[in-house]
Amino acid sequence: MAGQLDLALEKRSPESAGPTTLTVSELVRGVRAILDARVEDCWVSGEISNARIAPSGHFYFTLKDAEAAIGVVMFSTARRRMKFKPVDGIEVLVRGRVSIYETRGTLQFYAQEIEPRGAGALQLAFEQLKKRLADEGLFDDARKRPLPFFPRTVGIVTALGGAGLYDMMRVLFERVPNLHVIVRPAAVQGARAAFEIAQAIEDLNRDGRAEVMIVGRGGGSLEDLWAFNEEIVARAIRKSRIPVVSAVGHEIDFTIADFAADKRAATPTFAGHIVVPAVADLRENIDALTRSLHSGIENCLNDLRDDVARCVARVKHPEKALRDARQHVDDVSMSLVQAEEDRIDGLRSETYNAAIRLRAPSSMVREGRSALNALADSLLRASSRKTSDARSRLGASAAKLDSLSPLRVLERGYAVVTDVRDGRAVLDASTVAAGDEIDVRLNRGRIRARALRTEN
Repeated sequence: MAGQLDLALEKRSPESAGPTTLTVSELVRGVRAILDARVEDCWVSGEISNARIAPSGHFYFTLKDAEAAIGVVMFSTARRRMKFKPVDGIEVLVRGRVSIYETRGTLQFYAQEIEPRGAGALQLAFEQLKKRLADEGLFDDARKRPLPFFPRTVGIVTALGGAGLYDMMRVLFERVPNLHVIVRPAAVQGARAAFEIAQAIEDLNRDGRAEVMIVGRGGGSLEDLWAFNEEIVARAIRKSRIPVVSAVGHEIDFTIADFAADKRAATPTFAGHIVVPAVADLRENIDALTRSLHSGIENCLNDLRDDVARCVARVKHPEKALRDARQHVDDVSMSLVQAEEDRIDGLRSETYNAAIRLRAPSSMVREGRSALNALADSLLRASSRKTSDARSRLGASAAKLDSLSPLRVLERGYAVVTDVRDGRAVLDASTVAAGDEIDVRLNRGRIRARALRTEN
């Protein structure tokens, strides 16, 4: 029957008329042979889940739809050719063949190619790499360097003979005829293009003569421009010590290199305008600045001339100024003489008034002297009373202190005994040992003694 498993198998039990007996290996190999023979390569659509990469580099995942699922393996050689990273949850088209994995006896799909559904693999790879490098900070504005204003040497990384190189050279030499240009050729399309571009950038850095670098090529499809979307190129641009201008394709084309570069030029032609200023434009600017400077100087000189004229008009003739000064001196001298005369008159008046006051009657003098004598007597009497009171209080205090003085006790036959070692008073016989030296103070004089024995 068509479509049935039709295998010529050896019967394990010749006596039995029943079905043929197979080993598990024979059964799995038979099914695998039928699948390999009758099912060719095909495209299968579904959603990726359980995606994982084994240490060997092989890529394993499950391809499923709403009703069924099948395990898929893509070996490392095929996986390395992919332009994007398959992840869980995306819809894909997978090309390959179905077969049996004998060790487990499971149905398995062996993938050779994977493409995302709804978006091209290259576009998805572009978006994935752009996001990853942006998250890493590779495109941050803080990492971008300013271009030199007027470089003497410009480096170019592109393919020899391409339209892009011609456009760049034409614009550069039109703007600066004596510019020094170093071209480092590199493939800009193909499997090794990204590696060659990155190597060319490193070579120009090692050479060190270029002050700015243009990396780019003319227009093309997304596939044609893909070398400038590779991670190795983006990292080489950011690693470069020389500022890099990216000039890839047309104005609507954006590549990873554009985001990584210090400056993006919409086209290779426009890159020449960005990298160097036009000498003719500079000369025109210099001429305009010169004219503006001359005009400013002339205006300044005219203003100074007007100021000098106004100053001259205000300055008087020296002889007239001298006459005015002499007259002013005369006026001041006369004022000083009058002031002195007025002061002398005032002093005379004050002297006269004082003389009148000095002629006062003698009775007033006598009364004043009497009052002064009375005041002096009163002060003497008050002072005498204060002194007498103070002496009385002092005598009473002295008598009280004298009665409390230890010297009075000594007059009655007592003595003060102190320890020679520390000078402290001996109040208890137990504090003195036989042989200790003691000092005995009497009413008159002192005695240094040594204790023979002590009694408590």
